[in-house]
Amino acid sequence: MGSSKREMVSEHAVYGVWLQLVMGEGSRKVPLLLDYFGSCRAVYEADEIERRLSGLLVPGEIKKMEETPLDQASEIVDACVRLHYQILTPDDAAYPGRLRNIADYPAALYISGEWPAIDDEVCIAMVGTRRASRYGYDTAMNIARDLAACGAIVVSGCARGIDTAAHQGALIGGGKTMGVLGCGINTPYNMQNEGLRQVISASGAIISEFPPGAPPLNYHFPIRNRLISALTLGVVVVEAGDRSGSLITANLALEQGRDVFAVPGQVSSPMAKGVNKLIFDGAKPIEDAYGVLEDYVVQFPHKIHLEYFGRNVRVYDRGVRPKWEREPVEKQKKPPASVRSIPSDQAVKPRLTEMEAAADRMPEPENNAPVGMSENAVKVMRVLSGTPKPPEDIAAESGVPAAELMKCLTELELYGKVRILPGKRYTGIK
Repeated sequence: MGSSKREMVSEHAVYGVWLQLVMGEGSRKVPLLLDYFGSCRAVYEADEIERRLSGLLVPGEIKKMEETPLDQASEIVDACVRLHYQILTPDDAAYPGRLRNIADYPAALYISGEWPAIDDEVCIAMVGTRRASRYGYDTAMNIARDLAACGAIVVSGCARGIDTAAHQGALIGGGKTMGVLGCGINTPYNMQNEGLRQVISASGAIISEFPPGAPPLNYHFPIRNRLISALTLGVVVVEAGDRSGSLITANLALEQGRDVFAVPGQVSSPMAKGVNKLIFDGAKPIEDAYGVLEDYVVQFPHKIHLEYFGRNVRVYDRGVRPKWEREPVEKQKKPPASVRSIPSDQAVKPRLTEMEAAADRMPEPENNAPVGMSENAVKVMRVLSGTPKPPEDIAAESGVPAAELMKCLTELELYGKVRILPGKRYTGIK
C-alpha cells in the first residue's frame, strides 16, 4: 500500500488489527496486555521472553503471536482503505473512554461513516425482538424518533424488528444513528436491510469489531451486544421474550454500569415476558423518550433539548439540588368541602400523559402525511403520483432544494410513501 493511502488510516491501525487477529474478538486479555506493555505495537515488538514474563499469556497464545505475520494485518488495513472504512484502535486519541472502561474492549474497530466524539454524546441503545408486533415496532420507532429529535444518538444492531424500527425512527427524527454488526461491514447479511445500512453510513456510522468479510456466526452476536451497550449511556428494551438476546444486552449494560430502561408490555404477550421481568428486577419503566432523556439533561444540557416536548427544563427543576438548597413547602390545610367544590363549567381537565401532550402539540397531518414527517418531505409527497418522475422534476414541482431532495425521498421510503423505479424515477404510494 502506497504512502498516500497509508495516510487514510493511523499508524497504529495495523498493530491493533494484528493484536485482534491473535487474541480474537471480545478477548478480556487485550486490556491487560495494553496495560502491561503500553500499546498494541509494543505487544507486537515484544520478544518471547517478555511475553512469558508478563504472566498474561499461555504458551498457545505466545505461539500464535509468533506465527501471525504483520502482513496478514496489513492486508486487512489495505482492504479497509479500498472500502473507505476507518480503523480505530486503543492507541488512537479518538478511541472513546466509554469503551476503555469495560473489561474486554476491542483492539480494533472498523467504521463506515462518521465517527462522533462518543464521550461527548448522549448515545442511547435500543434493542428488542426480531419478531416485533405492530405495537412494538411503532413504539420503538416513535421513541427513537423523539430521542434523535432531542439530540441523542440512537444505537442498535441493524437486525430485523425492533432494531430496524430504532434506526428508521432516528432517521425520521432528523438525527443520527449507529449500527453495530456481528459480522464484517461488507458481509451480505440481512440483505433486506442493505439500503438502511447505506443510509445509516451516510448520516451516522456502521461499526463492527469483525474485519471485512467476516461471516455472521452465532457466537459473534453476544460479542457484538457488549459493544452496543458499552458505547451508550443507557439501553432501552422494547419487546423481548424470556430468552431474548436483548436480555443479554441489558445484563451486559448493568455489568458495564449503564442504565437499563424497559417499555412495559401486555402481560399476555410472549414478547413482553423479558421486558416485564427487567422491570421487576429494577429497570426503569418508560413510555416515551422523555422518560429516558430526563436522566441525562443535567449532564448534557448542551446536547439534549427537551423543548421538543414543550418543556424548557432547567437543571434544578429536575430536583437535583441538595435538600438544604430547596425552599421549604408550607403544608396547607385541606379546605372544607364547600370551598373545594368546583362548578361544572370550570371542571379541571384530566392530566395528559407526556405522550398524549406531545401528540396534542404536534401539527395536524397534511394530505394524509404521517405524524412526525418533516415539512419538506410533505411537500415532496404532495407532488408524487402514479406517474414516474425524475428527481429534477420533483425538486422543481415541490420547491424543495436539490440538496435536500434525496433526504426527503429517503424519509418517504421509510414511511412507505414512495416507490423507486429503474432509471432513478419515483412514484407515490397512497
